[in-house]
Amino acid sequence: TRTIPQRTVYTALQADLRSMMSSVQTQEQLDELRARLAQVGTASEETDRREKIQDPPTIGRKGRPPTQRITGATEGRARGGSAGIKDPFQGGADAPRRQNLCSHCRQPGHTRPRCPQ
Repeated sequence: TRTIPQRTVYTALQADLRSMMSSVQTQEQLDELRARLAQVGTASEETDRREKIQDPPTIGRKGRPPTQRITGATEGRARGGSAGIKDPFQGGADAPRRQNLCSHCRQPGHTRPRCPQ
């Protein structure tokens, strides 16, 4: 559907009302005309309520979901990501050191530049 200018709506409705008013000569006819116009307005409002425009479906955002963020120690309860896993690098001197893996063959003890494969 295409939106039309307000002036066009006003002019068309004025012409229609003028043709309706020409037949009104008594108070009863005026009351009847006003009642019919009120019914049109009520029917229009009911149609508007039934045909309410729904919100568009949500689209997934790019990047990390906001709830998967690893929270800091001062932010209360740990949640998201790997919040329950202790990092071996964040321990005392007795914490076992994590061994790096080669990104090419996935074997411990060397890195990609020195990979024997």
